[in-house]
Amino acid sequence: MQATGIIAEYNPFHNGHLYHIQETKRLTQQPVIVVMSGSFMQRGEPAILNKWQRAAFAVQGGADLVLELGCAFTLRSAEFFARGAVELLAATGCVNTLACGTEHPQSDFVAAARLACSAEAQARLRELLQSGSSYAQAWEKILGAHTAFRSPNDILALEYSKALLQTAASIKPLYLQRTDEGYNSTAISSNIASASAIRQALAFGNGSWQQATPAYTHAALTRGGYDAQLLWQLLKYRLRLLTPPQLAERCEASEGLENLLSKAGDCTCLQAALAACISKRYTASRIRRLLLQILLDQSKAVWQQQEPAYLRVLAFNDTGRQLLHQMKTSTSLPLITKLGQNALNNDNAAYQTQLALEIAATDTWSLLQHDTALNRSGNDFYQSPIYVRSQS
Repeated sequence: MQATGIIAEYNPFHNGHLYHIQETKRLTQQPVIVVMSGSFMQRGEPAILNKWQRAAFAVQGGADLVLELGCAFTLRSAEFFARGAVELLAATGCVNTLACGTEHPQSDFVAAARLACSAEAQARLRELLQSGSSYAQAWEKILGAHTAFRSPNDILALEYSKALLQTAASIKPLYLQRTDEGYNSTAISSNIASASAIRQALAFGNGSWQQATPAYTHAALTRGGYDAQLLWQLLKYRLRLLTPPQLAERCEASEGLENLLSKAGDCTCLQAALAACISKRYTASRIRRLLLQILLDQSKAVWQQQEPAYLRVLAFNDTGRQLLHQMKTSTSLPLITKLGQNALNNDNAAYQTQLALEIAATDTWSLLQHDTALNRSGNDFYQSPIYVRSQS
C-alpha cells in the first residue's frame, strides 16, 4: 500500500486543513500519513492543544495515520523542520507523494530547489545572512527569477522540495493552493481562516473562530490554552540564572545573540523581550525558538541533530492500522506506539537523546496548561496512540 504524506502542525486543526486532506485524497486516491509537530511549534510557541488531541482531530478529518515530529526538529529553522519531516515520511517506506499547501502552487519549486541546493546559492545565502538579511529576504534575492518566496508557506514548500531532492528522491511533490488568507492573516471573514487568526480569536474570546473550525474540535478548543505569564516567568528565570556563555551552550544562538537574550531577562513580558532582541535578521519566531531551547535545558549539540531516530504514532484509523502493519517490515527506523518504562533503553544515542527531549518537552507543555488536570508529568508514558474508528 502506498500513501501520500502531509507535514503539518494543526495548531489548531481547522477547515483549511480539512480541505487540504480531502483534496489530497481526491487527487492521489491514496491514504494520507501526516507528520505533525508535537508539543511546541516551529514558530516557537506551545501548542494550544495536546499532540494526541490534534492528531485525533486530523484523523477525524480524513488522515489515516499521524506521526510525531519531535521538537529536536520543530524548534529549528524551516530548513531543519522540513528536512526532519521529509526524512520521517521517507523512513515509513510507503510514502510516494508529499502534498504541500502553498500560496503560489504554479511556481516552479523544483527548479528553485535545485538552484537553492547548489554550492553557489549556499555561499550566497551565508553572505546575505552575514550582511543582515533575514532568511526569507535572502532566498528572495537568490531566487528572484523563480518566484517571490516571501510567505512562510512558500518558504516551507521550497524547503520541502530541497529536502526531497537531497534525501528522498523517490517521493514526488504535489503543490496545492492554500485556501485561507495567509499564514499570518488575523482576519476571519468566512469558514476558512489561518491558524494565526483562529488563535487570536480564541485568545480574545471572539467566537468567530468557530466558523473556521470543524464542530468536533470546539469543546476542546474552548477548554484549551496555556498560561503565557507562567511561560514568561520560567523563561525569565532561565535567562537570569545562566550567563551568556551558558545560554549560548544551550541553544543555537550565534554572533553574540546570547548577550541580547541575557539582557532580555530584565524585561517585564515576553513581547518586550522579543522587541529587545529582534532585528532585520533575527525574527520573532527565531527568538522564541531559542528561548524554548534554553527552557528545555539541553546542550547545543542536541539542537544540531541531523536525522530523526524513530517513528512515533499519535493517532490512526483502520487504514492507518494496515499501514502500521506494513511499516513493521518497510520502515528503516524503530516504530514507537506506547512508551514503556524501559523506553529509553536503546543503544542508539540519537534515539535516546531525541526521545528524552520529547518527554521533557511534553512535561514542560503540560506544566503550562490552564487545565490543572493536564499538569501531571509523564503523559508520554500514560497516553497511548488514539484509535479513531473509520466511518462506514
